[in-house]
Amino acid sequence: MSSPQLAAVLERAQNLGHIGPGELDGYVEHAVSHLSVADPGDGTRWCDLGSGGGLPGLIVAIERPDLKLTLLDRSSTRVEFLEQAVKQLDVVDSVEIVQGDATELAHSELYRGVFDGVFCRSFGPPPVTAECAIGFLRTTGCLVVSEPPEASRRRWPLKSLQTLGFAGVEIFDGPPRFAKLTVAAPPGRDVPRTWKQIAKNPLF
Repeated sequence: MSSPQLAAVLERAQNLGHIGPGELDGYVEHAVSHLSVADPGDGTRWCDLGSGGGLPGLIVAIERPDLKLTLLDRSSTRVEFLEQAVKQLDVVDSVEIVQGDATELAHSELYRGVFDGVFCRSFGPPPVTAECAIGFLRTTGCLVVSEPPEASRRRWPLKSLQTLGFAGVEIFDGPPRFAKLTVAAPPGRDVPRTWKQIAKNPLF
């Protein structure tokens, strides 16, 4: 663990149920790997989609203070935790905390197509994650998703991803395992759809 402050923040996140059980060092190492696969350019703007307990967002903020980060979550309880965490970790100047529904925020002029990259650890299944994330990404941006250890490559069907505007997907086998999706073109105006539409008719 890189600092007592970080250990205290993650322990509180665990006690509140915002992250799962297990050794905290393992969560930190996973987040560092997530950042390594993303490989953000200097001073770029990134979003942690469904940040929850701040993984990987809080670790990214500590490791890369040059980045402009937005930690997004729909839960007021988790957002309150994140607001306290960024103060405790002294990363307020580089981190924005936003509460809201990703399917709505991705259509806001403040957030649509403005991010160079999106981190995602446990936001939802692949079709949900891909459809929501691309609304936030600028052309040439990328989505970097944490994957289950034994996940099939068929989780990310190329033709379906291309209909959204992604160019393709690269799998990093690790461990830990990640999928990196690059953007080729902006999505249609109706992307992402509402949660009800996504749930009723997932893209793949």
